[in-house]
Amino acid sequence: METKKILVLGDSDSGKRTALKHVCNNLVETEAASYGKTILNNKKLQIFSPSSAERFKFMKDILSKNMDGAIIVIDNTQGITLNCEEMIDFVEEKGVPYVIFANKQDLSDIPIYTQYPDVMIVPTEAISGKGISEGVNILLELMEPEYISKIKAVSC
Repeated sequence: METKKILVLGDSDSGKRTALKHVCNNLVETEAASYGKTILNNKKLQIFSPSSAERFKFMKDILSKNMDGAIIVIDNTQGITLNCEEMIDFVEEKGVPYVIFANKQDLSDIPIYTQYPDVMIVPTEAISGKGISEGVNILLELMEPEYISKIKAVSC
């Protein structure tokens, strides 16, 4: 069975860990990072999420080694912050497929726009789990070369 490594990034309180609890079996949470694994679409997923705390910023570089894809969780009530833009640039530089979870749709459904026209933005509600599995499945499809040009829009 193929194994894929996914990095989950987001500002503090964006809903990263809550979202991961809907995906991962036995999510392990530490002060520096969260880690979980699951099997989806006949693939073993290893999912890592570094802490957003400034003192653990170095963990992003360590955990991004050999990643196959990424999820950036954005608090939709805050929009795309400067830190979010830095996370997007970081993932873009790595050259891996990624999706943005526009989280907290239950609090604000204002559309999020980025300077990256081809990025998939998935509306999510981490508390209820709405959109989370769909978003991970979209990422898995984007990680398959034959799907890159096929996926253009998503709705929740």
